[in-house]
Amino acid sequence: MTNFNNLLLVKETKIKGKLQQTVSAKALHFYLKVGNDFFTWIKARIEEYGLIKDSDFFIFDSLECGNQNKNNKPSIKCMANQEVGSKSIDYILTIGTAKELAIIENNEHARAIRNYLISCEQKKEVKRSKARNEVASYSRPMCDALTVHRLSLGKETKPHNYTNEFNMINSIVLGMTAKAFRKIHDITGDIRNHLNEQQLSHIAYLERSNITLLELG
Repeated sequence: MTNFNNLLLVKETKIKGKLQQTVSAKALHFYLKVGNDFFTWIKARIEEYGLIKDSDFFIFDSLECGNQNKNNKPSIKCMANQEVGSKSIDYILTIGTAKELAIIENNEHARAIRNYLISCEQKKEVKRSKARNEVASYSRPMCDALTVHRLSLGKETKPHNYTNEFNMINSIVLGMTAKAFRKIHDITGDIRNHLNEQQLSHIAYLERSNITLLELG
């Protein structure tokens, strides 16, 4: 069975302000071995299954020249264009859309790709959950450290003081406060449930560092 780890790359792409796992439609088409040319295939799938631009996929001018003929190989013209740096249109799919297209093909290659994409999702969620738990593990100690620090200065700690600490960290990582983040992304509740692994890791690092600074006075 083909190992797709270094072949069908799953990347993170910001779509409507949110980082999502994505896959190149050209790469997916190549490894699905469906036979027909890329643009005929992707346009037919978009129309037949009602895929939505800028939600299920978006169009990208890629410097990488993908396969565009029925033999699943780049054309001579395509390779020549690549050499001079001309762009090639690609369709970037959300990982959910990529799984759906794999299911549609229903062949051995498609099933292997679908399983691979599911594995990528699971690994990503494990990493994100670990980072989320790390953030949670530092939040209370940071509040306690702030309370002790302010007591040493003879000051009472009120709710807005804790909020200010979290806003400081959120502003460094996200460029905005939690309130602004909720408004922009139209979400409610704890914003950290909507952050990616990298953002959570940065927040955990800053919370940990802030605890140290507060304890040092």
